[in-house]
Order: sequence, then C-alpha cells, then structure tokens
Amino acid sequence: MPSAHRSLLLGVCSLLLVSGCGSSSYSSDSGPTNSTGGGTSGTGSTGGGPTGNPIGGSTGPTGSNNLVVATPSVAGNVSVVVGAQQTVSISFNSSDGSAISGFGISGSLGSTLPAGWSGPSSLACASISTGSGCVLNLTYAPTAVGSGVVTINYVYVDNATMPSTGGSLTIVYAATAHNNVVAAASQPGQIDAIVGGDQPVSVNFTTDDGNAATSLTLTTDLSTLPAGWSSTASSLSCAIVSTGSGCELPLTYAPTAASRGTLTLNYSYTDNSGATRTGALNIPYSTSSHDDVTATVSPSGEINAIEKSGGQAVAVTFTTDDGKPATGVYVTSLAALPPGWSSSSKSFACSSVSTGNGCQLHLTYAPAALTKGTLVLNYAYTDGAGMAKTGSLNVAYAATTDDNVVATASPTGQINAVVGLGTQAVAVAFTTDDGRPATALQLTSSLSSLPPGWSSSATSFSCSGLGGGSACQLPLTYAPSAAGSGMLSLSYAYKNDAGVAKTGSLNIAYRATTNDSIVGTPSQSPLAVITNSTTTVSVVFTTDDGNLASNLAVTSGLGTLPSGWTSTSSTFTCSAVSTGTGCQ
Repeated sequence: MPSAHRSLLLGVCSLLLVSGCGSSSYSSDSGPTNSTGGGTSGTGSTGGGPTGNPIGGSTGPTGSNNLVVATPSVAGNVSVVVGAQQTVSISFNSSDGSAISGFGISGSLGSTLPAGWSGPSSLACASISTGSGCVLNLTYAPTAVGSGVVTINYVYVDNATMPSTGGSLTIVYAATAHNNVVAAASQPGQIDAIVGGDQPVSVNFTTDDGNAATSLTLTTDLSTLPAGWSSTASSLSCAIVSTGSGCELPLTYAPTAASRGTLTLNYSYTDNSGATRTGALNIPYSTSSHDDVTATVSPSGEINAIEKSGGQAVAVTFTTDDGKPATGVYVTSLAALPPGWSSSSKSFACSSVSTGNGCQLHLTYAPAALTKGTLVLNYAYTDGAGMAKTGSLNVAYAATTDDNVVATASPTGQINAVVGLGTQAVAVAFTTDDGRPATALQLTSSLSSLPPGWSSSATSFSCSGLGGGSACQLPLTYAPSAAGSGMLSLSYAYKNDAGVAKTGSLNIAYRATTNDSIVGTPSQSPLAVITNSTTTVSVVFTTDDGNLASNLAVTSGLGTLPSGWTSTSSTFTCSAVSTGTGCQ
C-alpha cells in the first residue's frame, strides 16, 4: 500500500474511530511483519489479502466511491439586514444514495465561524444516505454592515470504506442596510417522498427585518416545474410582504418514478428603499426508499400569536414518509425553547411511529413582546432497517398586534364646494393605527350609489396589503349641482396583523353653496330726523340666498361720516354671515 494512502487512512481513522482500522496491519509497504513471501499469508497490502479487505487485497475495495453532497437551504448568497437574523440549514447526503459512514465536521465551529455567525461546536453523523437525517443549522445575525465567506470542511468514509480527503462548502454572506425578501420552505433541507405518495410543501415569503417590501412576483413559471412537482396556483404575486404568512405559495411533491434534483424558485420585488431586487430559493428533493421520520407542524406556515393576549396552540406530528414503522423517536431540544414557547412536558419520546397522529408533541406560543424567530426542533430515531438517524424541524414564528385600519379624508373637516364652480378632490387614505401590516382590505360601500355630487374614478376598491404610508388610497370627487349638505359614509372590511377579520367606517360631512352676495339693510329707510334730536339706525348684513359667507369687513365710511352722524366704532367686521341679525 502506498505510504501516502496509508498515512491518510491512519489520520482519518484516528479522527473518526472507523471500525476495522489499525496501524499494526499496515506497518510497511511489504506487508505485516509476520507475513512470508510477499505477504501471501498475512493481511498486508502487498499480497492477495482476504476477500472483503476494505483497503488491500487482490479483490480491492467493495462498494462505491460515493461522495457527500452538502446543500444549503439558502440559494446563492446569504444576505441579512443588520439587526435581523437568518437560519441556514445545511443538509448532507450521499451522492448516489448508498450509505456513507464516519461523517464529521473538521475543526471547532465555535472558534472558526466569522463574526455574526453561530452554531453548534461540532457535528458528527454515524451514517448518511438520503433524507434530512444529517443537518447542520447555522444562524447569521450581523451587528454591522459587512461581507465574507463561511467555509465548512468535513471528512467521511465512503461506501467502499475508503477514507475520503473530505469536502467543503463555501457560503458567501453579506450584512446589508436594506431589507430582503426571504423565501423559506415549510420543511428545511431535502424534501423526500415515496413513489406513489405525496409531500405538501409551502413556501412562505417574508422580509428579513419586518419592514414592508412590495410588488413581489414569482418569475418561475409554475407550469414548467420538475417532474413530480405541482401547485394549485397558476402564479404568485403579493402587493406587500413583511411578516406573517400573507404571501405563501402552495406546492406538492408527488413523484411517480425515482428521481432527485433541486427545484429553484426565482422571484423579484421592491425593497424598503425602493430598489428592484431579485431572490431565489433552492429546494433539494428526492424519492425515498427507506422510511424516514418527518415532522409536520399545525397550523402550517409561520406561527403567529397576539402579543400579551393568550397563546397559540401548536401540534408537531411525527410520521414516517413511507408508512413503515420507525422506533425510538425522541426530541433532543426541548430544554431550551425560545422566549414565548413552552411545552406541556420537559421531554418527549415515542416508542413507535408510522402514520396518523399517535406521536404528537404539543407546544404553546404566547409572546410577551413583539419578537420573531425560528424554533428549531431536533429529534433522533431508528428507521425500519435498524439504522440510527436524526432529523430537524424549523418553525418560523412572530408576535403580532390586534391593530385596526383607520380611514382619513384629505382635506380634513367638512368638504365645501360652490355650485357650478369646478370640483373638490378628496383622497381617503387607509393605514393601520400601529404601522404593522393588515391585509384583504375591501370597500363594502357601493361606489355606484354615492350621494348626489359625489363620484370616484374607481368602480370598486381593495388593497391586498397595507401598513403605514399612502399606498392604499381611494380617490373621490365632489362636484355639486345644487345647494345642499349631508354626510358621506364609507364602510370597509379587512384582516388585521393577527389575521382577525374586522370592519370600519368613515363619515365625511359635506356642503354645497352658491356664489351668494352680502346685502346690508338699514332699520329705517328713508330716514327723517328732527333737528337737535337723536335716532339710532341699525344696518343688518345678510346673504341674499341664506347660505354662509365669511370674513365681512366695512372698508370705508365709518371714519368720515357726514355731519351729525356718529358710530360706536371706527371699524366693523363679522366672521360669518348668513341669515338673522347676528351681523349688524
């Protein structure tokens, strides 16, 4: 055996404790010290070793020189806004589905991860084939703008029991000042389904900082998905994306033949700075021939609960993907649930799992503050072939508020217009009282039956999403044809940030006036006065049509009255004039 291969084997064996490795059987290129005549009776590398020898022997290694394939849950670069965080799940699988043993991450992750990255100190998996049994979860939570790469190195022993020089995965990352739309599948890592079965998958689109992005459009044609994939939707577009599950794409993986690959979903959107951005989500998939334990959460999608207002019950159901029994399922991460999460028990285990809801973990999400994040549940089990496996479930969650949609007319106050003298434009803006999102707003009042003089350029009005700002605005016009007054009432319905259906209304007072004139009427006319006597004369100012006028002022005469005339004041004004004797 060449010395370079022997040194590599011994190094990997000492790291991974591979069964069957030892230094005494491979002490020199000429075979073990007790062999005779070219090593024919020993187990060294120079002669014809016993059949099945994983390293030497005339028959050579058995099995295949398969590789470990590392697939991150985020396609392309990982981009996170400063102050937010994102979980990146890396699934490790065999390149040909055959088992790979002795897998381990090289070095200590705790000391080699760049600033802002965190994860477990190490990861080792006894066996790797397909499925989501070997997953490394990393979290990127930057505190300053920057960029770099994360390199994950690993070693393993392939199916031919040959030690591998290992592999590596490089993840390019950046911390940005603008928000990004992040697409997350309801199940992390590889999607597995048996031939003839089906696996539902939902893809939820949110922003990484909770601020709204707009105009999201799925640019991948849903009619050209890979074989086995389908969607009940023909396309996907969302007017607004922030938190929650308001922008979600339903998918189903139902393979009819053995296959494996990666489903790529591309999308475009406008971020919170107004810049047009693009993104992509890669979903690895494969048909499964061995039963794997999968975990599904109910309700599906992001888990939402109202801040300080009770809790949301969550059920996690464990089943096998092919209906065959697996044993010894237990959750390994119940001791450190995120804030707001609780479990009815400190541990969870099921002796056997197959189909149905016989193995179900009950959790409660009751947030005390406005937070969001990802609950990671790790579990272990033994499949039907007796192989020890692990799995992981990521559950996105967010605290919401019981907010209200408020309608505001501009200009404010009573809307006034003069008959026959043009129109008065009125805009009604719909916003939430706390700036957090609301959805499915719809005007329930008919725009075709507005009061006389009122009209709108819209025949109907709705907004799929709204928050703060003026993005959701109804245009109105008031152009009266006759004098009059009244109240315009607008009713609307919507769903608030907590998904609760609500209604609201707005009343707009209005008045139509004519182009009236002010008339002054003296109390005596004509006026006859005896010399050396005094007579009081009152002049009453009114409008000739009884409608309101304002800001009357006598502009001349009171300072230079004719001889014999006096006034109690050198000036005279009235703020409002209509009928009666209020202005005299």
